[in-house]
Amino acid sequence: MISTRIADAGARAGVEVLRFDDPQHLPAPTEVRLVFVAWDEREPDWGEQLVAWCATAPTKPPRVVLFGPHTDLIAHAAAKAAGLGPMWARSKLLADLPSLIG
Repeated sequence: MISTRIADAGARAGVEVLRFDDPQHLPAPTEVRLVFVAWDEREPDWGEQLVAWCATAPTKPPRVVLFGPHTDLIAHAAAKAAGLGPMWARSKLLADLPSLIG
């Protein structure tokens, strides 16, 4: 459901939205402006792979927005420990989606 809302917001903003279920298949960081990750649904090694992927950017890496249930404190701590910033609650992500994409 969230991926559909992200795709719809992207279409309204005229931005191409692609879905990847494995970070190894992400395009080069230079081709990406923003990445959304359903942190509660990711595989355990996603954090390391995303950090490594961001590190390959020759300049500023794309923004990574992690989201998940606001009640999953373990996932929030894991996101922060992975070095990928705070995890957004799904409700906040949906409320701020137009400004994030636009």
